[in-house]
Amino acid sequence: MLITTQNEILSLMPTARWDRPEQLLGYLEEEERVALEPLLGTTLFDDVCEVYSRLRKDYKDITSSTIRMTGQAKKGPELAYADVTERIEAIHEGTYNGPYTGSLAGLEEVQEEDMFYIRLIRICQQIEFYKMISHKAGLLTVSFNEGGGMNMVSADGYEPADEKRMERVVKDAYMSAGRAIDSLLLFLESDAKGKKYFTEKWQEADAFYLHKDLLFQTARVLNEYLDIKGERMAYAALVRDIRFCQNKYLKPRIGGKLLKAVMEWANLGGETAEHSDSGEAAVLSDSVAEELLSLLRTALAFYVESRRTTITQTTLLSGSGTYATASSQKEVKLARRDSMTDAQQAMAMACQFIEENLEALGEAVVDTPIYNNVRAREKQAKLDKACASAAEVRRRKEAYEQQHKMLFTAFPMTHRVNEHK
Repeated sequence: MLITTQNEILSLMPTARWDRPEQLLGYLEEEERVALEPLLGTTLFDDVCEVYSRLRKDYKDITSSTIRMTGQAKKGPELAYADVTERIEAIHEGTYNGPYTGSLAGLEEVQEEDMFYIRLIRICQQIEFYKMISHKAGLLTVSFNEGGGMNMVSADGYEPADEKRMERVVKDAYMSAGRAIDSLLLFLESDAKGKKYFTEKWQEADAFYLHKDLLFQTARVLNEYLDIKGERMAYAALVRDIRFCQNKYLKPRIGGKLLKAVMEWANLGGETAEHSDSGEAAVLSDSVAEELLSLLRTALAFYVESRRTTITQTTLLSGSGTYATASSQKEVKLARRDSMTDAQQAMAMACQFIEENLEALGEAVVDTPIYNNVRAREKQAKLDKACASAAEVRRRKEAYEQQHKMLFTAFPMTHRVNEHK
């Protein structure tokens, strides 16, 4: 669990009041399993949970009141709960024995690696908490009582929220969770290009940002060819479609050998060059490879878009009580009607480019389908030329023999004199 204290809940939703935060742990645990663990991967998720437990022993909770983003934390675990909110509550209850004013508590430096984990944990807390609110807002507004059935939850000093405000809370929580997910992926992507604290553990997750076996290795590259609003999760959701279209439409046309060479060039020469595992030089020349990569990516983007036919969008409907009790679904079309036609045209352009640059592509294109087709056509053309030449020789020979025969048969033998006989 990555949220276990009242302070951590208040840091995410200052207006929340939960005397017993453990009441929410079941909902939070569900969101960790469904929404958070797939993003991190099991290995990294378990590692983060273990580090969180260790940090809790040192700092009580993972909030800005305890640990600052500058890398400083309050000295000693006993200072963790000495925040303004609890101090004011203790004053009102008459249980506060400390000074009402005082200097800032002493600070200590937090290790760099721990600060990276703390930043990651705080983003994870946002994801699971706001996901929980967006999914469980309806359940949190009612109670089940023995003999009383279902009742509305209310509290003194608070007015019940109307349907409009409840829907706004759900929408805001959903949007906050979405922004937190993108922040998480950006944070992990940045770490993969820098300190690499989490890369080895994260790369087993489906949401890992770098896919060297695809023409679209990252969300940034895909966004240049297909509008995904720059969202990393949209890229993660399309990885399977990208791989399917790449293997279904591109690989049979240009061959696995050339496709692999293009991807190797993209990994060595593109933005992922620093992550290449080998120091080998790119197989293809830069100018030809860059143009071919752009053509293939364009075709692949159209193929992927053609698969984004429709999605089911759920719309909340107003119902009785303070929360929507029903929903409707409608199909939203995403793909353009001409996506497949555009993909085929772009693929034809890429194949034509390959045919025109066989020599420049060198060994990477040898024995690929396009190479074999071109060589077969050249061989057939030579054969046709040889056949045409032989046919022309036969035609001329036959014409000569015909003329020769006509020459000697056109004159009768009666003009010969006796001495010639």
